[in-house]
Amino acid sequence: MLLGSKAHTENDTKRWRIDYSRWLENPATIESAVVTSSSLTCTVDDSVVLGKEVIFFLTGGMRGETLVVSIEMTDTDGNVKHDTISFTCVAP
Repeated sequence: MLLGSKAHTENDTKRWRIDYSRWLENPATIESAVVTSSSLTCTVDDSVVLGKEVIFFLTGGMRGETLVVSIEMTDTDGNVKHDTISFTCVAP
């Protein structure tokens, strides 16, 4: 599911968080999350699970580039959710 489209400033490092609390059924929590980027110049660093959120840092990028960050989240009930966020790199 496409979660949205965002702007990312070229060469910046920014923290992003995805809140899955509405999607998770009680008492399920996030067991794991894999976050990847479609870009060669913009990387995903330090993705972590914190409670019912997935947090990651997006670093780099080139002005005008459009990239997709993919998230594969697995909960403690064994459900797997695939999400994407589209980013466009903009000038500082």
